[in-house]
Amino acid sequence: MATQAAARAWSGATPLPAPAPASTQSASRAGPSRRAKRIKASRHVSAAAAAAPPNADDAPRDTVVLDGANLAWTFSASLFAKHGCRTRLPLSRGLTLALESEVWADLGVKPVAFMPESYVEGPLHGLADGGSLQTLVPGNVAYVGGGTWRNVVLWRLVERGALVAVPRPAGARDADDARILAFARERDALICSNDRYEDHCARASVPKDLRRWLRHNRSGYEFSVGTPEDAAYEAGKPAVEPPPVGCAHLPPPPEGEAGETGWCAETHAAGSSRPWALGVDRWGRDKKGARAGRGKRRRRHTLTSPGGGGRRGESVPREPEFPFYALPPSDLPVTFRLKKK
Repeated sequence: MATQAAARAWSGATPLPAPAPASTQSASRAGPSRRAKRIKASRHVSAAAAAAPPNADDAPRDTVVLDGANLAWTFSASLFAKHGCRTRLPLSRGLTLALESEVWADLGVKPVAFMPESYVEGPLHGLADGGSLQTLVPGNVAYVGGGTWRNVVLWRLVERGALVAVPRPAGARDADDARILAFARERDALICSNDRYEDHCARASVPKDLRRWLRHNRSGYEFSVGTPEDAAYEAGKPAVEPPPVGCAHLPPPPEGEAGETGWCAETHAAGSSRPWALGVDRWGRDKKGARAGRGKRRRRHTLTSPGGGGRRGESVPREPEFPFYALPPSDLPVTFRLKKK
C-alpha cells in the first residue's frame, strides 16, 4: 500500500487526451466553424506533445534530487515541534534519513543530494551539526585547522558520490537551489523538497512553465519523530543517557592553535554570516540586541521534566536543555516519508 501511494505521488504529467473521433454523419452536419475548432484543438495537442520533456508522459525516471539544506533544516524544525528542542542547527541526519529511505527503491529511482559546501566544510557557525563550540555534535564534526571544520558524515557522502557540495559565492545564497533545478530539469528528474522554489519561478523566463514542471516533478516530505522513552523501552534500558555535545568531547586543538585555554571561539569558531548566530541561537529565543523572536514563548523541555515555572517573582533554576538533536538513531527513532499529493 505504501509503495502504491509513493508511486501515485509521482505519477508524472498526464498526457493530454486525443480528440474523440467523430462519426461521418456528425462530421457532415458540423459547420465550418466546428471543423476549424477541431483542427485547431488537434494541432494544439500535437504541439503540446512535441514541446513536452522527454519523460513527461510515461517514460521511467531514474533519478531523484534531494534538497539537502531543506532536509537538514526541516529535521531540526521537526525536533522543535515534537520535543521543543530549541537548538537551531542544520542537521545532517535529515539528509541521511532521506538518502537511506526505501521509498526510492520502490519508485525505481536513485537519489542524489545537493547541499551548500559550507554545510560540509567551512567555519563552524555554518557547518551542519556545528553552530558553536557549545552546540557541536562531536561524533559528526572534526577540526581541520585554520578555523575550518568538517562534517565527517557529509564528507563521506561526497566521497561516495551521493552528495554534491555546491559553493555559494557572495550574493548567491540560493546557488544550491539553482543547481538543483538545473540538474533536475536537464534530466527531467524528480525533486524531493518542501521548498516550492517560488523565488526561482518568479525569475524564470516563463514562470508558469517552471511551476507546471515542479507540480509534476516535486514532492514534499515529512519526518515522524519518536521519543527516547520508546527507544529505551525497546532496548530494555531504564532511560536514554544525554549524548555528548560540545568541544569538551573533542581531542585538543592542534599544536600552535591551542593557546592557554584550549578551544577558543575567537580562534577556532570566529565570525558569522548567519543572522541567528549574531544574537538568536535558539528557536524563538533572542539574546540582547537581536531581532524579534517568533512570538509566544514556549516552555523549555528536558527529557525528565516537561518544563514550566514557579510563581511570579520566584527564581526557578533552569535545567540544561536536553540535546535531542545529538541523539544517535538507536536512541531517537525517526521515519522519513513522502507527502501525498
